[in-house]
Amino acid sequence: MGRITLCLLVALMVMGSIYAAPCMAAEKVLFSFERDTEGWEIPEWALEKQDHVARSIETSKDVAKDGKASLKLMADFPGKLWTGAVVEASEAFDLTPYDALSFDVYLPKEAPEGLKGKMILTIGENWKFVEMSRSVPLVPGQWTTVSASLKPGTTDWAKITVDDNFRKDVKKIDIRVESNKKPEYKGPIYIDNVKVTTK
Repeated sequence: MGRITLCLLVALMVMGSIYAAPCMAAEKVLFSFERDTEGWEIPEWALEKQDHVARSIETSKDVAKDGKASLKLMADFPGKLWTGAVVEASEAFDLTPYDALSFDVYLPKEAPEGLKGKMILTIGENWKFVEMSRSVPLVPGQWTTVSASLKPGTTDWAKITVDDNFRKDVKKIDIRVESNKKPEYKGPIYIDNVKVTTK
């Protein structure tokens, strides 16, 4: 389900000695959606709420950031009130080794401006619902990366102190695309490369 990409060590010959210059950046793709939806779904609680407007999901080869496929989310934003389209993966994640969590999202070029994306985590024994502290504007016609730090002390997550307890027991990863009263939009949203990185 994932792959790890590591920078190679660069050996430098300086005055007869070899110095290793490590490039420590690493990434692990948790979900690439190449074969299927990989367990992602529209949560049942969202289907019961009028302000949640996700209609269906499937894997699609319409467009992809990497590989040949992505997750295609069909949504129907009516405008005039806040609405969100949510998809989630329910799985045990230990994100302790990583510094950031991100995903890529694509809106067709004919989509209106104004939609935003964010991540939400469910963590710990109490299943605490933790949102990113900001929403990221999505640009029609191009891929946008939505990323949040996992480093201790980061303010990328609202109303919580990020530490190892936060990172080690993640029960769900949610992705939400939002329309705050505007715009109206009925159509696809593509999600790819849900991944963690270490720097």
